Amino acid sequence: MAKMFIFDGTGLVYRAFYAIDQSLRTTTGFPTNAVYGLTKMLIKFLNKHISSGKDACVFVMDSKGGSKHRKELMEAYKANRPETPELLQKQIPYIEEIVEALGIKVIKLSGYEADDIIATISKKSSSLFETVNIVTGDKDLLQLVSENVFVWRVGRGITDIKLYTRDTVFERYKVYPEQFVDYLALVGDPIDNIPGVSGIGEKTAAKLLNKYGTIDNILNNVNLLTPKLKEKILNGLDDLKLSKELATLIYDVPIEFKHEDFKYKGFNPSHLLEILKKYEFSSIIKELKLYESSSTFESNYKIITNLEDLKKLEKEIDSIRTFSIDSETTSLDPFEARIVGISIATAEGKAYYIPVAHKKGKNIDFDVLTAFLKRILESPDYNIVGQNLKYDYKIFKKYGIEPYFPHFDTMIGAYLLNPNEKRFNLNELAMKFLGYKMISYEEVVDTNAPLFINDFSYVPVEEAARYSCEDADITYRLFRILSRNIYESHMDELLNNIEMPLINVLAEMELNGVYFNKNYLFKLSKNMESKLNNLKNKIFEIAGEEFNVNSSKQVAYILFDKLKLPTSKKTAKGVFSTDAEVLVGLAENYEIARLLLEYRKIQKLKSTYVDTIPNVINPFTGRVHTTFHQTGTSTGRLSSSEPNLQNLPSRTEEGREIRKAIQPQENNWWILGADYSQIELRILAHMSEDVNLIRAFKEGMDVHSLTASRIFGVSEELITEKMRRIGKMVNFAIVYGVSPYGLSKRIGLDISETRKVINNYFKYYFGVFEYIQKMKNFAKSNGYVETLLGRRREIPQITSSNANIRAEGERIAINTPIQGTAADIIKLAMINIYKELRRNNMESKMILQVHDELVFEVPDKELEDMKELVKNEMENAVKLRVPLEVELYYGKEWE
Repeated sequence: MAKMFIFDGTGLVYRAFYAIDQSLRTTTGFPTNAVYGLTKMLIKFLNKHISSGKDACVFVMDSKGGSKHRKELMEAYKANRPETPELLQKQIPYIEEIVEALGIKVIKLSGYEADDIIATISKKSSSLFETVNIVTGDKDLLQLVSENVFVWRVGRGITDIKLYTRDTVFERYKVYPEQFVDYLALVGDPIDNIPGVSGIGEKTAAKLLNKYGTIDNILNNVNLLTPKLKEKILNGLDDLKLSKELATLIYDVPIEFKHEDFKYKGFNPSHLLEILKKYEFSSIIKELKLYESSSTFESNYKIITNLEDLKKLEKEIDSIRTFSIDSETTSLDPFEARIVGISIATAEGKAYYIPVAHKKGKNIDFDVLTAFLKRILESPDYNIVGQNLKYDYKIFKKYGIEPYFPHFDTMIGAYLLNPNEKRFNLNELAMKFLGYKMISYEEVVDTNAPLFINDFSYVPVEEAARYSCEDADITYRLFRILSRNIYESHMDELLNNIEMPLINVLAEMELNGVYFNKNYLFKLSKNMESKLNNLKNKIFEIAGEEFNVNSSKQVAYILFDKLKLPTSKKTAKGVFSTDAEVLVGLAENYEIARLLLEYRKIQKLKSTYVDTIPNVINPFTGRVHTTFHQTGTSTGRLSSSEPNLQNLPSRTEEGREIRKAIQPQENNWWILGADYSQIELRILAHMSEDVNLIRAFKEGMDVHSLTASRIFGVSEELITEKMRRIGKMVNFAIVYGVSPYGLSKRIGLDISETRKVINNYFKYYFGVFEYIQKMKNFAKSNGYVETLLGRRREIPQITSSNANIRAEGERIAINTPIQGTAADIIKLAMINIYKELRRNNMESKMILQVHDELVFEVPDKELEDMKELVKNEMENAVKLRVPLEVELYYGKEWE
């Protein structure tokens, strides 16, 4: 016999909204966290519990206005409920669409709550189905549980779900389902504004119903109750009767019930795929294996096997001007890689593969390919499109081809549209925007084969062509979609003027690499080892015994059991913590804690940098080639990996010693560094238009001393170094939207004093105060903020009902325009310097970008010219209301 499943749609939608990260949205900015969470929940339930073609199901939603009946009983019914969050309101109209796409019928009826519709369907279904199963997060529906009616109650998140039978209800609430309305009437429900009986809680209500069965029997025996309990019930009699009426569900909602209408017949794959593509739910598309068929993506892929075909392709490119390109190579390391083939797409579904180094099959002569690529890639007359073009550009540069700035990179385009996302690989984008499952690399290359026969050159040309042309084709299709979205989001100038030209800059920087003096690092490692041994000996002397300094368990024993140092917090396993926060707290009074902190600091620097960097030096170049990421942060800042050279420490003595390992590789060359001075504060002055901050920068004043004098109320002549340091921390704390509590911990003042400091700051820099309020309000109204140059970041947190999440959103709203603008400015400077280096045929190399700083390797003959060039381009990258200033330094090592 079939089963009936009734989904409490309204309750499940709310559950999904609060369970899933509210930053989830499409590239056009539409929020999708509730839609996504609900879809995942329903799919899991459908797969696990519902038989297609046999069982029945229905999704019940509240209608606008709620229950007419209960509003007549009590005008304030549900008046305590907070308003539906705006982010959720936007999604509710689309819930029905995706539920129906999953093959589930949706029901709602004006004047009735979803609970009443569920009660009615449950009653009508119980005799027609083997079991009736209600899926909800609401405890009120437990009153419907009977011998064949069950409630599946969703707990935390969207995956925790518990089945409630008659016995389970009793186990949890100590009353049976048939007593549940009376139970709710006694205890009330503050969320729905059901009053209940004042002073009666869950335990008392359960005891009364266990003894007397019903409210009527309790009232008949009221004189047997304790005087206090009797008084509570009699005084609350009107509320009790009203509460019972409000809590009792309606079983005769006027809805037509036809068994056949609710039978679950599964979903229409193509229709559901279109909906999932619209919401960019690539993970669900993968889960359901709902891929566009190859026939849907009509493709015309050709292999170029002779010079005549190549010339035809060249003519076609001349006529269309826009094409996507992808290279197939033997390695991801550009210094090791050889080009095996090139694919070019000239339209959607139309692509060509040019093989040059396959072991099996006909290849085009490599010199012919190189000449062809130089013509179409080096000319500004063509629009070059690709996915992660930085890699391809590095390969081309290695072969003497200098590609012109790209027209569009789909990876960067997708990132600009949704910088809060984490994955921008081609497979992911194809799934998200096209619902298309691409051929995987593992399907064409036997990665389990021995290393000498498992690169792309061993793939037969026919297979390689299908795989590579698909890459170029899908990239072209994505370009058509994403470029339109970029234009509609008004980020086309940002893409064209900054992000696309930057690809060439970063490709060259990565090829340039950074030279580390390996011998210097070996000596530094020995020195650090000696320091660590000395520190260990001092620690052992205080401890009175030797122990494993790297074991947190043994350190805890020494500190807290043996030496009896004061404890503060415990780990998840219940043992006393020895983390940095604990040791910093102890270090003020206990030398062993100071020594342990010093030991850990040096050990981390040694293992992370000094001993690791020599192992990542490229054998072909003798240099370290980090990878810079344009899609690694939400603010637009670059990030770096393999290894992360942006994290090289600079503030400690040991950190500065590590930086000194970066030196010129050749004699008579120099390391030149250029660092923006207080760029974020200068951007704050520009964006806030604060007269005092603008005046300070225009007149070359010491901004930190000025701030210190205003927050402490003394003249600048009386400012101490400590007071200036606090002024500096306050200046930057304001930029990062730090709370009074967070600032108090940084500057070492109590909360009340810190609040005075902040108030004094805003009295003097009132324009900054107004800017902060303006950015918060803008983010709340629009859901995003922008940098000076148009970079956009969505901030769904700003409208959260959770105060902590909302505060995080406000910090993002304050800081992102400033930090993002700083990132855009230095990117512009990098592009302009790159252009000048090439225009003047200079040998100097840009080798590092560390947020506000650029590092170059410069020959002696170009040093003076480079100092002038770099300073000029960086200080004039944009025009602000205050001057941009750059501090230059040079030497035989990085400072």
